[in-house]
Amino acid sequence: MDKKLLQKYVEGSITAEEVETVVDWLDADEKHVKEFMTLHKLYDISILNQSTQGRKKEKVARTVFRRIVIELLKVAAIALILFSGNFLLQKDDQMESLPSFQTLYVPAGQRAELILPDSTKVWLNANSKLVYPSSFKEGIRQVELDGEAYFDVRHNGDNPFVVRTKSMNVTVLGTEFNVSAYSGIEEFNIALLRGSVELNSPDLSRKYRMTAGEQVLYRDGKYVSDQIGSMDYFKWKEGLLSFNNQPIHVIIEKLRLYYDIRIEVADLPFLKERYSGKFRVKDGIEQVLKVLQLEHKFTYVKDNELNLITIK
Repeated sequence: MDKKLLQKYVEGSITAEEVETVVDWLDADEKHVKEFMTLHKLYDISILNQSTQGRKKEKVARTVFRRIVIELLKVAAIALILFSGNFLLQKDDQMESLPSFQTLYVPAGQRAELILPDSTKVWLNANSKLVYPSSFKEGIRQVELDGEAYFDVRHNGDNPFVVRTKSMNVTVLGTEFNVSAYSGIEEFNIALLRGSVELNSPDLSRKYRMTAGEQVLYRDGKYVSDQIGSMDYFKWKEGLLSFNNQPIHVIIEKLRLYYDIRIEVADLPFLKERYSGKFRVKDGIEQVLKVLQLEHKFTYVKDNELNLITIK
């Protein structure tokens, strides 16, 4: 990675296209994340050694950075990427001043907890990205999600909270819900645990209001409504993978996603069989496969260089 590009990222003078390049590089290897954090620390040190002119502004920025890091230390190690710039969630021609936005990205096998400027709590699952403003304007609170997140929204009747995803906008006043909307996967899933939310999408003929205990899923080209079957699923916030009577092929898809690894599997009969169980994310993907082997006959080979697991 070009050091000048990383430096621009740290200083907040990077373009939207360059951001994607840096994020892809960080996601490729944990060593890249460590290199980035080292560079960020060096930048902080250089700021401390500068003259006192403008130091107050830099001190505020560092304070915000440290506050978020403290929150993230509550969970397993993650990659925190903060940057400022004119990255708009929704263009508003009437806005005279553009707010600065920050991005929190969580790499494979990790999770993160974050408190937004309005005191809304957010838990991010593996391979997820949340874009949010440094402060919310009056009238609306809006964030953008690519991945899976659990929201505990601070109630504010005058300022609705909107979560924008690849296919659906979720509008709430104050509630608790889980959204799974990864850009690389067709499926969409939202589960409402408390309160009510309103769904809005070009694929819907009209806005749809959910009730507590309900989940809406997009599968096989259509949206369906169902009741939440088990609360164990949401324990991913605590670092647990919970499967409740799910087909093996669905579990394998989840493993691909959470651990960001390629899995090639033959069309074996056991893929249609179902399994229930819980695993700690930090134990790794091979622990899950070894437990599944106790009940199902298959072998696997892991190639670390290719980041590939072959099941046969």
